[in-house]
Amino acid sequence: MSESGRTAVKAREAALRALVRVEQDGAYLNLAFPSLLESLPPEERALAVRLARGTLQRLNTLDWALDLYCRRPAGTLTPWIRNLLRLGAYQALYMKNIPAYASVDQSVRLARRFGHRGVAGLVNAVLRRLARESERLPWPDPDRSPLEYISLVHSHPRWLVERAVERFGADDAASWCRANNSVAATTLRPNRLRITAAELASILTGEGFAVKESPAIPGILQVSGPLSPAAARSFKKGLFTIQGESSALVAPLTGARAGETVLDLCSAPGGKATHLAELTGDRGRVFAVDVRRSRLGLVEKAAERLGLNSINTVLADGREIDRCGLPAPAAVLVDAPCSGLGVIRRQPEIKWRRREQDLASFRELQVELLKSAAGILPPGGRLLYSVCSTEPEETGQVVEAFDRSAGGLKLQELQPLFPRPLQDGLKQPAGAGPVFIFPHLHGLDGFFMALWIKKN
Repeated sequence: MSESGRTAVKAREAALRALVRVEQDGAYLNLAFPSLLESLPPEERALAVRLARGTLQRLNTLDWALDLYCRRPAGTLTPWIRNLLRLGAYQALYMKNIPAYASVDQSVRLARRFGHRGVAGLVNAVLRRLARESERLPWPDPDRSPLEYISLVHSHPRWLVERAVERFGADDAASWCRANNSVAATTLRPNRLRITAAELASILTGEGFAVKESPAIPGILQVSGPLSPAAARSFKKGLFTIQGESSALVAPLTGARAGETVLDLCSAPGGKATHLAELTGDRGRVFAVDVRRSRLGLVEKAAERLGLNSINTVLADGREIDRCGLPAPAAVLVDAPCSGLGVIRRQPEIKWRRREQDLASFRELQVELLKSAAGILPPGGRLLYSVCSTEPEETGQVVEAFDRSAGGLKLQELQPLFPRPLQDGLKQPAGAGPVFIFPHLHGLDGFFMALWIKKN
């Protein structure tokens, strides 16, 4: 085998190992991958990531296609062979630039390593036939079975599609699913206490990254390159934080400024806590609360790397924050635990792991956290709620439930507080207080934000 062929097999093996970790260990792909990619050259790292991420995005579609040609349902195979078949099917259906004979041959080689001779024959037969007939698959009729059609063509679980069609209509639901399968930009938030966006862009360009400013949020940089930004020298020097664009919108909405005490009630891994500290010029006090000690360690590590001294970590359950004896905060951020269904672009595993009944449990926790935060907020204090979800249970229903029980707080109009490029495109209903961000409308991760001020 040529050197390029051996490297291609290694890329596919890395993708296969990552997929098995995701399935068996409940890992997230972005955490399972780094150690598997170290020995690969940059172009093969990119191939491994694309293969694994694409396979996860298209999981139900791939299993449906495989079941058309495989005598044994995919669910009855070993995790290694099941995911190997999925990888091969993904290449046959979605990576037409790779010759079918090459992807089948490399899949068979891996099957010999992770199975037996009979398994290699199964992989060879199924993938060759799927590649041959990939243009003639019996997709559901969009008029007779619109839900099934959207679910399979756009690779989303049926229950999510049903909800999306009910909320948006069939056409916009398909657009929402399509956006969830797009590749989200890698974005960076410059450490405003050390460097400007322009200066950071120049440094990153020198380090081999392609850089441009976010079209939605001034000062946020979109980057691409052969390496992860976390491996860059400028990252290790504390010049930036890797953060999604929607996530970077949250902290400024608290209005945090120098001299203020600010509370981040669910702070780990620290992206928003460090943002709050930067917004205060590191001249306030930021209390970063989390219920797990190990997660607080991530906040502390981020603060140290960025050179921030105003962050104080607090090990506590946010629902019992009144027992911690903290000073009255000028603002509280409740970036609450949620379903994560707004960030499927970044973590495709989420759509297969969540169940509809999970949403009510998240709603109960989110309302409890807001009530706890409101209890320690002084008159004039600001309370900001955010989740990386746009599902009704975690957004409007939380606001309604909290408003019924929290007297003395007034819901604010948020849209005018957003950056102008994004503000013009939000298209919020007239008089709406909270703000929704949707992948298919705004090209950003799905988020929801609501702000209250406690009356004097």
